[in-house]
Amino acid sequence: MNKQQFGNFIAENRKAAGLTQKDLAGRLHVTDKAVSKWERALSYPDVTLLEPLAEALGLGVEELMACRRLEEKKEEDPVQNLKEERPMRNLLEISRESLRSERRKHVWQTALALALMLAATLGTIWYCGTYVSGQFEDAIVLKEAVGNENYLYVENEGHLLRLKCGEGVDFDGIALKSERGNDLIYCLDCRWNKRTYEGTINACQFYGEALGGVMDATFEVEKDRLFWYDEVSYTRENYYPDPYGEPRGHVFLCDYRFWSGEWDSEALEWKTQETVLLVEDCLNAVVADVDQDGHNEVVVRPRWPERPYMVYDWGNDFQVREIHQYWPETVSPELQETLMTEYERWAQMQKEIGRTPKGSAGIADLLIRPAEGENL
Repeated sequence: MNKQQFGNFIAENRKAAGLTQKDLAGRLHVTDKAVSKWERALSYPDVTLLEPLAEALGLGVEELMACRRLEEKKEEDPVQNLKEERPMRNLLEISRESLRSERRKHVWQTALALALMLAATLGTIWYCGTYVSGQFEDAIVLKEAVGNENYLYVENEGHLLRLKCGEGVDFDGIALKSERGNDLIYCLDCRWNKRTYEGTINACQFYGEALGGVMDATFEVEKDRLFWYDEVSYTRENYYPDPYGEPRGHVFLCDYRFWSGEWDSEALEWKTQETVLLVEDCLNAVVADVDQDGHNEVVVRPRWPERPYMVYDWGNDFQVREIHQYWPETVSPELQETLMTEYERWAQMQKEIGRTPKGSAGIADLLIRPAEGENL
């Protein structure tokens, strides 16, 4: 079918019927722009509109498809007028055009839906990778009031988070230090942007008091019988955070040094000093008679959870003064408790007594947090 011929035929009959494009569009429940496109040969009407369109123009469907009135055709060519091939071909062409249009619309709708789904997925991935929510216990580095907004600063993985206080945060009631000058620890409920390091804090509850830092920690020298020595001195030294310990920043490793020698009480120094044993990178160590043979051994908690205990022993042949080590599956409950780190003791205490409610008195002194360096 010739689109131009079809459009001209619609326009001629519309005008002959005394209708405007808007009038015709109103009868067909379409827009006048749709009628304009038909008459300008830009598109065909939908197949479902052919019958009401023909009726509005005072035509039959066959006349609309043939683009001529049958009475006029009968006078000109009665035989050709009786043939229905041309109207049927036109109807099929309009049907095919409508089908192609629907298919194009479906393709675009599908593509748009897929694009929206992809954008939503990428947006979700970006959002989850950018924003972090978490609850943790830590000291507050700084308080800041800017206009009507209050901010708390907290250190996190080497960065300083700037957190805007929500309605549930008592900004004025938050203290950074205790009377002894130690950091106060708070339980924080936060949400922040990992790229800008800014976010919000919805809850801030007092949790406990931190002791002094690593530089403040001092370790006493202890003495005991060990191996073939009547007296051995030993102490902890060289505290440093375990890079793989959980929770991060709370687990510290240390070295244990055992030595013998003669102490000059007047000069306050060792005259002679011999290192008996040096245990490095451990959580804790004690001197005890593990095998009940009358001689003390060194029981160590290494940093590996797969092998939680190690023993340094003299051996069965007391004539051979040689230290060897072995790895028992476990040790007695008493030794297990003795080998607990300060952080583990503190965590156990928190579990037994619960967290201190804000403003509670008396219990707060029990919540003194181990120092960052006293084997947290």
